Amino acid sequence: MKKIFSLLVLVLVSLSAAAEQKYGWGNIHFDYQSWDAGVKDLEYEQALIGIEGGMGFDWGEMYGFYDFENILDHEGNQGQTANGEIHTYLWNTGASLFTKVYNSQNPDFKETNQFIGIGYTDLKGDDWWFKPWIARQYVTAHNNFGPAYDINGLNGFTLGWNAGYAFQLFNHNFLLSNWNEIELDRNSDYSANNNGSEGLNGGLNLTWKITSHISTTVMYRYFYNKLGADGYGDILIYRLAYDF
Repeated sequence: MKKIFSLLVLVLVSLSAAAEQKYGWGNIHFDYQSWDAGVKDLEYEQALIGIEGGMGFDWGEMYGFYDFENILDHEGNQGQTANGEIHTYLWNTGASLFTKVYNSQNPDFKETNQFIGIGYTDLKGDDWWFKPWIARQYVTAHNNFGPAYDINGLNGFTLGWNAGYAFQLFNHNFLLSNWNEIELDRNSDYSANNNGSEGLNGGLNLTWKITSHISTTVMYRYFYNKLGADGYGDILIYRLAYDF
């Protein structure tokens, strides 16, 4: 599966180089995460810097980000997270081949999740969108906490979506957005490390476009049986971004 996925990514990157770009956006951002400011106190805080962006073509659309984490801590305690996902349109049906790679690592763990499945991108209007997908998941993980130290293999299915609504208030531009992933039928090792065979992962974000190049976002990050939480967990994240 990993070889097939890598080949797919190479083909799509080649297509991107040759295709006409319909839209594109990006930002450089600074985030401050407060893990003890939500409903559940997880007693952890961190800051990060990162880059994020998306592009659209006649054949599909791409989104990705890279974050360098824990930048205010001692040297050697930093981590990084990267995510890339693609909707490849299946002709003019609105359906898409959905592919995604997510990697997160720090001194205590490394985890890579690969997804391949079906999405739908035509639920949208002038100021809103809703793009659902369902995918088979493959995981490779190594960690310093038990009980499974090394995990490698298929890891059930994930049902996800990305949604947004743009609006104006007092002559300022705002964006309310949500991403959500529901993990189903996890394998036994991943279930043991994440407190169950099902999990939830997502975020609700409100972005204020202050100027054409400066924006700020408040994010409510939520999860269930994920990110080391036994049950529900949440984070408040504050972002300042330069948009280009």
